[in-house]
Amino acid sequence: MIVLYADTSAVVGAYLADEPGHDELAATLFDGADPVVTSELTRVEFAGAVTAAVRAGRLREGTALLDRFDADCRDDGPLLMLGLDAAQVLPLARRLVVEHRLRTLDALHLAAALTAGAALADEVVLLSRDVRQVPAATELGLAVR
Repeated sequence: MIVLYADTSAVVGAYLADEPGHDELAATLFDGADPVVTSELTRVEFAGAVTAAVRAGRLREGTALLDRFDADCRDDGPLLMLGLDAAQVLPLARRLVVEHRLRTLDALHLAAALTAGAALADEVVLLSRDVRQVPAATELGLAVR
């Protein structure tokens, strides 16, 4: 079974219509055949991205979008929220920061995909638009979309 792990860049792209690649990301996250997971970290980062979009005038208000995201993360929604096992994720994320020069949050997402995501499926595919995270994931053996 394949599971897609969506980092925050992919989630934001799926929800905000003015983001590059929005249509493809939205179709993958909301209508795709493969289950999509993300980590609790995304909940915080997504709120930050929506708030920034409101401040920049890209959205009139963000409450409805945040509510939709929360609804989509419920048991019957298209996104499954993964908890972070600090004992597994943090040491790996630290290594990823050092070895791949990733930013902290990108390293945490990649570590979550490699640990929690891998426990759920035979194959984990990373959904990301991050220019540093994608090559690191590929080098570590993850497929990327």
